[in-house]
This record gives sequence, C-alpha cells and structure tokens, in this order.
Amino acid sequence: MWFNQSHKDYSHSKLKIHIATHKEKVYRIMQILSLIVSLVTITCVICYHGLYISTSVKNLIRWVIFGSLFFYVVKYFIMLFYSLHRREYLKRSWFEGCIITLLIIQFISYFIFNFDLKIINSINFENYYLLFIQFYFLVIVLIEFTKVSGLMGRHKISPPILMMLSFFLLILVGTVLLSMPRMTTNGISLIDALFTATSASCITGLTTVSTGTVFTFKGQLVIMILVQLGGMSILSFATFFSTFLSQSYVGLRYQYLVRDIMNTDQLSDTVSLVRSIVLTTFTIELVGAALLFTYWKTTGIFHSDGENLFYSLFYAISAFNNGGFVLVDKSLLEMGVNNTYFPQIVMMALVFLGGIGFLTIRDFFSARYIRERNKYKWKRLMPQTQVVLVTTVGLIAVGTILFFFLEKGNTLTGQRGLFDKIFVALFQIVTCRTSGFTVLDINAMHLSSVMIIILLMFIGGSPGSTGGGIKTTTLFVLIKNIEATILGKKRLEYNHRTIPFSMVDRASTIVTMSLIFIFISCFLIALVQPDASLLDVIFETTSGFTTCGLSTGAPATWNWCAKLILIFDMYIGRIGTLTIAFALTKQKKESQHEYPDMYIMVG
Repeated sequence: MWFNQSHKDYSHSKLKIHIATHKEKVYRIMQILSLIVSLVTITCVICYHGLYISTSVKNLIRWVIFGSLFFYVVKYFIMLFYSLHRREYLKRSWFEGCIITLLIIQFISYFIFNFDLKIINSINFENYYLLFIQFYFLVIVLIEFTKVSGLMGRHKISPPILMMLSFFLLILVGTVLLSMPRMTTNGISLIDALFTATSASCITGLTTVSTGTVFTFKGQLVIMILVQLGGMSILSFATFFSTFLSQSYVGLRYQYLVRDIMNTDQLSDTVSLVRSIVLTTFTIELVGAALLFTYWKTTGIFHSDGENLFYSLFYAISAFNNGGFVLVDKSLLEMGVNNTYFPQIVMMALVFLGGIGFLTIRDFFSARYIRERNKYKWKRLMPQTQVVLVTTVGLIAVGTILFFFLEKGNTLTGQRGLFDKIFVALFQIVTCRTSGFTVLDINAMHLSSVMIIILLMFIGGSPGSTGGGIKTTTLFVLIKNIEATILGKKRLEYNHRTIPFSMVDRASTIVTMSLIFIFISCFLIALVQPDASLLDVIFETTSGFTTCGLSTGAPATWNWCAKLILIFDMYIGRIGTLTIAFALTKQKKESQHEYPDMYIMVG
C-alpha cells in the first residue's frame, strides 16, 4: 500500500517535471503549427468563395477544413495536458473550449449515433457551416496574431511602423479578395481593385467604380468588412479577440504598441480601452442598423428582409466608421433618405459619434463616468472631451449657417420649406466633414460652398475617431495660439489649464505637412492628368488625404497614374503624416549645449 502510494507520487512528480521542462517548447510548436493551419484553411475558404472551382476541388477544400478542425481539437487537449494550472487554462480558453465541445458533439452524434445536427452536412455546407468556419478561423488567426507578439519585441517594431504594416497588409488582402472572379459581376482591373480596397481599409469612400453594380454580394461584404477593420484598425480587433474571447496574455511590449496607437496614457488602461472600443462600436452599429432596418421596412424599397438587413448593416457600419461607401450610384438620393427626417437623423448620429472619437464617447456617455460626475460635483469632462465637443459643434453650426445662406437659392430650392432647407444643410455639413455622404449634387453647388466643404474636410474629425483630417483639437490649439499671439500672451490657456508649446509645435507641424502633401499630390495629378480641372484636383485630393470620401465623380475618368496618387493620399491620410515621419526617421538625442538665440523678421 505504502509502496503503491510512493510510486504514484513519484510518477506524478516525474510527469510534472516533464510538463515543466517541455511546456515552452510544445507551446511554441503548437503556436507555429496553429498559425500555419489557420492561414491554409482561410486561404481554402477564400478560394471556395472567390473562385469558380470544380466539385472535386470543393471536396478537397472540405477535407482540408475537416483536417484543420481535427488539428485544433488535438491541439486544445495537448495544450490542456501541458498546462500546470488546467483549471485556469480552461477559464482562459473558454471560447475555444466551447467551439471544441460543439465539434465533438457533432462528431459523436453524426459518425457514431448517425444523428445529424445539421451543422456540417453536405446540404448546409456552403450556406451555414462554411460561413461559421470562416468566422471561426478568422478569430483564430487574430488570436494567433497577438500570441506571436513576442516576435515584435525581438525585432523592436515601433508603433508607427506596426501601424503602417497592418494597414498595408489589410489593403493587400482586400485587393486580392476584390480581384477574385466571384467578387464582381464582370471583372475589375487591378488598379480599381487596389483603389477600392485602399478606400475601404482607410475608411475613405472614394470609388472609381460603382459599388452597387460592379461588385456582387460577396464583394460588397468584403468591402464592409474592410471598412469595419479599417475603422478601428486590425490591431484593435486582434487585441480584442485575444483578450476577450480567449483571455490570452498580451505581452508588455504589445501593450505599449497598442497604447501608443490608441493614444492612451495609462498602460493598465490599454486592454480595457480596446475592449470598450470594440464593444461600443458593435453596440452603436447594431442600434443604427436596427433603426435603418425598421425605417426601410416601412418604405418597401427592398424585395426581402435579408436584403434590407444587409443594406442596414452596410450603411450603419459605413456611417459610424465614416467610410462613406454606398450601394447605389447617387449616394443616398435613391435610398428613400432624401426629404425624410428619421433616416437622416440616424445617419447624422452615427457619423457624429464616429467622428468625435472613442475616448470622447466613453467620457461623455459612459454610465460610470456619469455617476461619478453626479456624485462628485468637482469632477468634470476631460479637457479633450470639452475641446472636441466645443470645436465640433462650433464647426457644424457655423458651417450649416454659411451653407444655408449660400445654397438656399441653389441646390436647396428643391426642399419644401425653411426648416427642410436648414435640416438638409445641417445633414450635408455633418456628413461632409468625415463621411462623404450627400443628398445634394456637389457639381451643382456654388464655388464658395465647395470651398467651405474643402475646409471642413481638411479639418476632419477628432483624435481617436474614425475620421481623418488634421483633427478638431489641432485646429483648436492653433486658434488659441493665434489668440495668444495677437493679445501678447506668453502662455496659452483654456478653462484654467495651460496648453504647452510642445502641443503647439505638434499642431503646426501636422498642418504644415498636410498642406505640403496635398500640394504635392495636386501637382502630380495635374502633371499626369492635364485635362482635369483644378477644382476637381483640389477637391478629390483633399477628400482622399482627409479620408472623407466626398467626390465629384472625376476619379472614375482619371488614368491609372492619377488613381495611384489618390491611393497613396488615402493611405498616408489614414495613418497620418506625423506617423509616417516617425516611422521613416530615427529620433536623435538632443544635445545638452544651447546655441545663442537667432532673430529674423517673420511676417
């Protein structure tokens, strides 16, 4: 008895030593294999949806998917076996555990008891199972993406370069997908596929082809996903799936990377901020889609509820992420939105919320922050929230008034009364700043109105938002600097706070670099497209660089060189000129000694 117990204890200790010795090696092997299998499976699923393939190839893809599922079942139990704290592992990997349990139940019921749960049979394979697997493996790849974050630590990838690479990869994948035969009705050129993928990934909305007629349902679905991933950045999604669905560990360096990209100050707030961003985004988009679905159901413009649901989701995602993509050629003019208050209010609310930034949404609408402000009277909105709201509301109010008086005898003459004209002017100003939606013909507007729109596009949204431009806070800092210079003040002050001059330098650099980049882009487009009008060149370049997406329709007739310049504009505009500068230059340490001051005449 005593000998048996000692033998068991010895075996148990030997097993623990074996697990502790080989744990890291097994984890690393499984991690690499998991990433390879996931990529192979997603490639097969993409080929299944995007290419016209034979029945034999479809069956091969099906067996690849079955094999990959078997791998993940085996991998899950291997990881569980090599975990020293198995209860904690089960708690961390609850999402993967639920999927594995579902697959095991399906296998037992179908292959042992001959009872089909209708999850993976041949009849529902394409309609249900493949869509489920596609989503599942997308989640797996995103989880594995964050698990290999240790490699980034070794290679010391800076946040600007990581952000550039993530958007470049998203654009590359989007281009490949949109170029596939089953994504379009009659095919598409490579430059147009690249242009559309860049516009969607950079949440711009500029198009060279009709989204509603050129792309099939699958192509439109890809565009919608690109807009969603581009709006919050693929890094946010990767962090969300890794920490929320699998409770995986996020490396310290990766937290620093995400913190810098999301512009948050506290390292401990990084993961919670990303979770809040994703969950808030999904909540707002679902509410917006439900409201649009309810309205469009009363109009009867769709043939089925499924079509209505897809359009509602597409426009809600496009509006909140300030994407500006539409599924009809004349923007919202043919969607029953014009001359109707309810859908325009929904669209404006989505665009407004997406344009003020996630930090502002959390600070202003969070129940916890509202309770704290009610409990502690001294506690107020964050300074950035105050600046964003004041600047945004001011721009919308001034822009609406100017646009109304300039267009009341022109494009607004078709509205019924005074209130309708003001309302349409408000809608146009709210959406033209960041999203690119329109219910009016831009080509019919006065030149002065177009100039106002160009200025509002250049300013754009707010930091941490889905909008582009130089940002509202940048404009605010520059205005306060001008005020202090004129009044002879030595300090910049707002609401009993001092604005540091380092912030003024950053704001001035952003504006200067943006203007230089827009000028160079305009010059190059005028060089390669000499027949284009100056107004179209300035308008489209500004719209592309600020990721607004409002267009006169001119890019559709431009050559591939001009389109390529606009593609570069959208990419740089989404990432930001300062981010590009930081990525391409090395920070130099400032010397300790100082040179004598130099005075020159300025102005």
